[in-house]
Amino acid sequence: MINIALVGYGKMGKMIEEIAPKEEFNISGKYDVINPVKEHLKNNTDVAIEFSTPASVIENIEFLSSKGIDVVCGTTGWYNKSDVVKDIIKKNGTGFIYASNFSVGVNIFFQMVKNAGKLINNYPQYEILIKETHHTRKLDKPSGTGIRTAEYLLEGISRKDSFTSDSAEPAFNEINIISERITDVVGKHEVEFESDADTISLIHNAKSRRGFAEGALLAAKYIKGRKGFYKFEDVFSELIK
Repeated sequence: MINIALVGYGKMGKMIEEIAPKEEFNISGKYDVINPVKEHLKNNTDVAIEFSTPASVIENIEFLSSKGIDVVCGTTGWYNKSDVVKDIIKKNGTGFIYASNFSVGVNIFFQMVKNAGKLINNYPQYEILIKETHHTRKLDKPSGTGIRTAEYLLEGISRKDSFTSDSAEPAFNEINIISERITDVVGKHEVEFESDADTISLIHNAKSRRGFAEGALLAAKYIKGRKGFYKFEDVFSELIK
């Protein structure tokens, strides 16, 4: 049995709480702005699953790691400070695994996007567009998953070297990411390859938060007792064996 703390007790935290007992996890504590983790952390915690906000995530990681707790991080909006987080994890000798999206389906989608980018590189008549849609409480635009999708495409498409956000007229070398925020949308990501002749689309549409929660618990099993800084997608194939 792995004892997990839920740091951030919104809809994702509640979904993890719902399915955790079926996956041999025990919830050691639930923390949010009303019940701050820094003031009320319980000692019997093996792994913290962190879904908070970009404003609080670094502080939460530093505190949890200082207590010897491994961290699964689903919060985005901090990646420009990844060197800071790496130093925190190294200093405390703990484990850390993060993802823009822990959904198994999204990580399959990532691999499809990566392969499609390599193929489309040979066909310059196709323009590329990413669309990402989330609920109105999603603060960062574009989403971390939208950005990661762009990064996978940029790895394979030599005529593109950067991405832009919500641009009316993206430059030739840019991949445009269009972001929408709509009430009660869990998460939808679409890649369009558009030519004068046709459109090719790849879509992942989350029906609920269950897939994200299952992936976060999978990551918690992986990181418990490990040391170091890991990206979920880099160990994904190992996790699902």
